[in-house]
Amino acid sequence: MIDQNGLKAMRDTLAADGYALDVAERGGRVDVRISVADPDACADCLAPEPVLRGILHKSLGVPEQSIDLTYPGDAE
Repeated sequence: MIDQNGLKAMRDTLAADGYALDVAERGGRVDVRISVADPDACADCLAPEPVLRGILHKSLGVPEQSIDLTYPGDAE
């Protein structure tokens, strides 16, 4: 189960840099999608994937290996 307080904190943090965060639990996996919400989003503000995965693990309270992470511009 996702920590809702941690999820809100992550959404607020990313929103401050112009990004939106969508999270869904599916069959024991956590699908995390980051999208550009503001055309002036800070392109250099997103942490590298391994770093962000670790932050999400701590914030959401889910195992790091269960997170499927999609960055803006990643192929669907």
